[in-house]
Amino acid sequence: MVEREIKKKYKVLFDVYHLYHLPQMEPVARLMLKNPLFDIYFSTSHETNSEEKFLTTKIFKKNSWNYILGQNEIERQNLIYSMNFDVFICGWSRYPIEKFCSLSTLCCMIYHGIGIKPTYYRDHNQRIDIRFIEGSFREKQLREYGIQTDLELVGFAKLDPLFNGDIGKQSEILKQLNLDTSKKTILYAPTFYPSSLEVFKLKLPEITKKYNLIIKLHHYVYFRSRFGGANLKKQLKLVEKIKKRFPSVKIIDPEDYNILQLYRAADVLLTEASSTIYEMMTLQKHVIICNFFKKKLSHKINRKKIFKRRIDQNMMSALTDFCYHINSPEELSEAIDKCFYKPDPFIDIRKKYIDDMLYKLDGKASERVVDALLKRLKK
Repeated sequence: MVEREIKKKYKVLFDVYHLYHLPQMEPVARLMLKNPLFDIYFSTSHETNSEEKFLTTKIFKKNSWNYILGQNEIERQNLIYSMNFDVFICGWSRYPIEKFCSLSTLCCMIYHGIGIKPTYYRDHNQRIDIRFIEGSFREKQLREYGIQTDLELVGFAKLDPLFNGDIGKQSEILKQLNLDTSKKTILYAPTFYPSSLEVFKLKLPEITKKYNLIIKLHHYVYFRSRFGGANLKKQLKLVEKIKKRFPSVKIIDPEDYNILQLYRAADVLLTEASSTIYEMMTLQKHVIICNFFKKKLSHKINRKKIFKRRIDQNMMSALTDFCYHINSPEELSEAIDKCFYKPDPFIDIRKKYIDDMLYKLDGKASERVVDALLKRLKK
């Protein structure tokens, strides 16, 4: 009797530092969970807000995923290090990941966004062995900034469910959200700072009253009270007012951490400088960018200060020419009319950016990540 060959199981940890990192990792993780070659674990940081940590672990439990937490960050670090994982996958590297990984661990990053913010190319820990990248634009950019780490061109795994059939039709999602399927739908997804929300105030539901309006706040607004001295809780108070005064507006709860199905539901995205611009672009749908923000006083005095930290102005002007730009809430109605009732002038420009910024939109980026990892591990 010939015994069957016992194949090695590879231990993999997905370190979900922030909850909004999970959508980038989840398609890869779900693919690995189906593969008997992998033993999958999740973790999240103690350095985040306690509410965020609680919600993230709640999602781990809901999915029946194995997870590692410990009583504090040092204990979590030691537990993960002692398990000597074959693969450690993070969504950013702004923390001492070398303390979580032994020398034999393959340390990988699937970055949590795409787009124009300087953090996308400045955030790079030298301990990273492989960085999975979404397109040739990012590959060129990282090399120009002197990144020597192995770059694996795979596409953007987060978007796989939009292109592999996992996310259903627009009408189905609108019904799930209790929205009118006969109306056009606007998705407002402001960034946390600087944000246009406090400039819009209660005008936004009034301007968009003929349409479905979905508001999806950044997770930082729920889990951080301040950013760079700016009070983020004002945005929450404003959204609570909208909820009470305009019950037809759909406010997305923080538990619904993945924005993907909202892209399918919406006809137009309204935002500022955000990776959502480029994610919506992949569906050849319109984006309206708000060039107005509520800024703290020091940033009003020194405007470049915040933009140097969060937004690359040169890239902002160069890579958003497939969007409508508005400079005040009063310009929104005209921009919406152009989106819904005028010929689309941006089809070819979007296609060019899709080709440059995203390797393939075939729903198989996750498969390429797994294949690349197995190739490395088997060596």
